[in-house]
Amino acid sequence: MGIFELLTLLQGFLLVLVGLFFVWKVLTHLCTWYYLGRYNRDRPLTGYEPPVSIIKPVKGVDQSALNNFASFCEQDYAGEYEILFCLDDPGDTSVPIIRRTMAAYPEHNIRLVYSDIDNAQAVGKLKKTIAGLAASSHGVIIFSDSDAYAPPTFLKETVACVEDPAVGLGFSAPAYEGYQDWGAALMATSVNELVLNMATPSLFGLFDGAVGTTMVVRREVLEQIGGLAWLGRHIVDDIPLSRAIRKQGYRIHLLPQPARIWHHHDTFKRWWWHWHRWQVIIRKHWPVKSFVMNVLDLALWWTLFYLLLSVIQNGVLPTTGVLLTLAVLVTSLLSTIIINVKYAYNQKLERFLWVVLIREVARLPLLIHSYLSNEFVWRGERFRVHSDGTATVLAQHSGA
Repeated sequence: MGIFELLTLLQGFLLVLVGLFFVWKVLTHLCTWYYLGRYNRDRPLTGYEPPVSIIKPVKGVDQSALNNFASFCEQDYAGEYEILFCLDDPGDTSVPIIRRTMAAYPEHNIRLVYSDIDNAQAVGKLKKTIAGLAASSHGVIIFSDSDAYAPPTFLKETVACVEDPAVGLGFSAPAYEGYQDWGAALMATSVNELVLNMATPSLFGLFDGAVGTTMVVRREVLEQIGGLAWLGRHIVDDIPLSRAIRKQGYRIHLLPQPARIWHHHDTFKRWWWHWHRWQVIIRKHWPVKSFVMNVLDLALWWTLFYLLLSVIQNGVLPTTGVLLTLAVLVTSLLSTIIINVKYAYNQKLERFLWVVLIREVARLPLLIHSYLSNEFVWRGERFRVHSDGTATVLAQHSGA
C-alpha cells in the first residue's frame, strides 16, 4: 500500500470518528431530555421526609461559602435534620464562617466534627467524611460537598429516591452557575456537559458510578457494604461507593435536580488542573469507557487532522473538510447552549460562548497530560493516584 492510499484510508477513518461524534451528541441529548422530562411523572413526590444527617467535608473557604452554608439551614422540610461540618484542622479558615452560620441559625442542629489527623488509613476528603458518618445520628445520609448550594426544596427532592427500597444510592450531576469571568465560564461549560454522559446510561440502568457533590443513601445500605472505612485510601468516595452498593443488588439513581455550585471566578490554570485531576481519576476507574468518550470528544481535532492530510495530499484545503470543522464547532456550541439554558439555568451564557472553542482546542493536550502524570494538587495536598484508584499523599502544598 502506497503512502497516498494510506493517507486516504486514514482520512476515511477520521470521517468515521467525526460521524460517531454527531450521532453520540444527538443520542445523548435525546436520552437526557427523555430521562429528565419523564422523571416527575414517573416519580412524584410523596411527602417522604425522614430524619436526615447532612455530612459536609470542608477544607478552606469556597466561593459564596456563607450563602452556601446558610442555604442548607433554609430548607422547606418538615422532618428533622442535622448538618455536620467535617474538618481536619480546628484552625481551618472555614471555621469562622461555619460558626457564623451556627449563630445565625441556633434552632438547627449544626455541629463541627474533626477527623483524626493522625489516621493514616484515610486520605483527603474521605478522612473527613468517615468522621462525619461516625458522628451522624439519622437513618438517611446526605453527603454534600462544601461548595454546593441547596435551594429550599433540596432536601425533599434529594431524599425522595431512597424511599424506594430498590434504590441504594442517589446522586446529582453538578451544575456550575453564576460565572462572572471567562475562566469560570470555561469551568461551567466543561462540568455541565457531564450530565449527558450520566443521564444516557442512567436511562437504561447502566451507570455504575456517581458524583460526590450530592449523594444520598440509607444507613442500612452503608452497613451492608461495611461502612466507609474500607474506602479510606481511595482518592474519591463516589465511584467505589456506588459500585459496592450496586454489587449488593441496589440501583444507582441519578436525581433530576442538579447539584448547584455558584462559581463566580476562575482562571485557565485552575481549570486545567481541575480537569487534569478529573481525567486521571476517571481513567483509573473507567479505562475503556473514558478512552472511548475522549475519542468521541476529540472531533474537532479529527477534522483538523483531516484537513492536514488533505493539504499533504492535494496542496489545498478541501471545502468539505472546512465545512465539517465548522459543523463540529456549531454542534458543540449548540450542545453547550442547550445544557446550560435547560439544565444549569445560566443567565450570562451569551457573553462567554467563545470559551467553547478554547475547551475544544484544549481537549487533546489536556488528555495527553492526564496520561503522562498521575499526580495533582487538590485542596492543598499533592496526591499520586495508583492504578486501583487509591492515592498517596506526597506533601502539603500551597496551591488550591
